[in-house]
Amino acid sequence: MNTLRFKIFIFLIFILLSYPLLYYTYKFYTPDFGGKDFYFYYPLYKNFDISKTEAPFNMRLVSTLIVYLLNKTSCYYYTNITYHHPDIEQSIFFNAIFLNWLSVVITAQLIFIYLFNNINQFLISFILSIIYIFSFGTILFCINPNTDGFSILLITITFILYKKKSNWIYLMYPLLLFQREFAFIIFGIIAFFDILKNKANNTFFKIQLIVNILFFILYYTLRKTFFLTPVYANQVTESGFLNNLFYISLNVNDFIKQAFLTQNILFIYVFLLLINGKKNIQKNKQNLLLLLIFIFVTFIISRIAVANNNMGRFIHMFSPILIIEMLAPELTQMANHLKNKF
Repeated sequence: MNTLRFKIFIFLIFILLSYPLLYYTYKFYTPDFGGKDFYFYYPLYKNFDISKTEAPFNMRLVSTLIVYLLNKTSCYYYTNITYHHPDIEQSIFFNAIFLNWLSVVITAQLIFIYLFNNINQFLISFILSIIYIFSFGTILFCINPNTDGFSILLITITFILYKKKSNWIYLMYPLLLFQREFAFIIFGIIAFFDILKNKANNTFFKIQLIVNILFFILYYTLRKTFFLTPVYANQVTESGFLNNLFYISLNVNDFIKQAFLTQNILFIYVFLLLINGKKNIQKNKQNLLLLLIFIFVTFIISRIAVANNNMGRFIHMFSPILIIEMLAPELTQMANHLKNKF
């Protein structure tokens, strides 16, 4: 099969498998139940009006601009839906969901292509892409009218360019600056680990670490100056960091449900680790340490941002990295073991 035709065929399969999620979300989703960030993004979606948008939402400009432009085409799917609000245009609501759904499909496609090119196993590549589409985190956090689906798409593209040591990665950082600043923490940690693992020929990783630090400083500076608004100003007030970290109450039951019970991709990885036993134990230790640091840093950020129950969302943002870097090798190892056994 022609390579381009093959890729198009797989993309169409992902669309056919996932478009019911788009329809179901559009038909029955309501932002009033766990998705109120939509109301912060709405001025950007409708008029791309930064002045009427609170921080940090006023710095999520890439996907909101795309939704704004989509709405200008006046093309959207009209049907009777559950959600109605006198101040919300249904077309904007649909286009915001549509962009995130499309981002999920493209992310799955990128995961498939990268894995297929590197491990040359169709079934494993396909299964892992499907796992991303239908994971709890994707359905809960990405296919909705907010911005996480598109943010994870940008993170996935950046990670693949990082793995390829491509100079195109430097075009992604400005986009991430105005879409999801959390990415700079993710790639800064990854680059630091790669510097430690690669004592020689680690110039690329050192540059990535420096670039991510600089971009995070730039984000923080912009957030405290040009994009500063009174709401959530405590997130960028140094005096408030310790207070947010240690003195804001934490509902343990809700925290566990939101942060960990949504992480079925993480559970699959741990399950495969247990099945594979002691094989590749050194690499497993490195991956587990990196994963634990991700989780710890995500917890600290969620506390500082007074977003305890959003920790699950933050963890899910590096789920394509978890799939490509950790889950794929474990599943491949298990498949090879079964193949040799039977």
